[in-house]
Amino acid sequence: MKLFITILLVLVGFTVNAQVPDTCFTSKQVLDISYTLDSIFYIDSINTKLINEQRSIITDYKQLIKLDSLESQYKDKKIELLQSNINLYVEREKLLKPKWYQHRIIAFGGGMTTVLITSKLINSIIK
Repeated sequence: MKLFITILLVLVGFTVNAQVPDTCFTSKQVLDISYTLDSIFYIDSINTKLINEQRSIITDYKQLIKLDSLESQYKDKKIELLQSNINLYVEREKLLKPKWYQHRIIAFGGGMTTVLITSKLINSIIK
């Protein structure tokens, strides 16, 4: 019985497959659809590649933006440090600038006055 059912199913399967398929497209239309699908798949693969390239370019630009912001921060810090360095130089110059009583002219005048007074004292003592 099983063998009979198996043979019957096999024969029915062959007869169903032997029937001419009923399609509403001509062979030319099927070829056109096939070419169209192929071109659409090709365009889709190109678009996928372009999207991936754009994503990589976007990540590169994001990284570049981060690097630019870091560079900008470092430049700002450098400007701040240089400005503090200038302020330190100005303070040092103020500290190292001779006071009014440390000028050479005053020292020269004081020295000459001392010599003159000393020489007059010696002259007055000798006389």
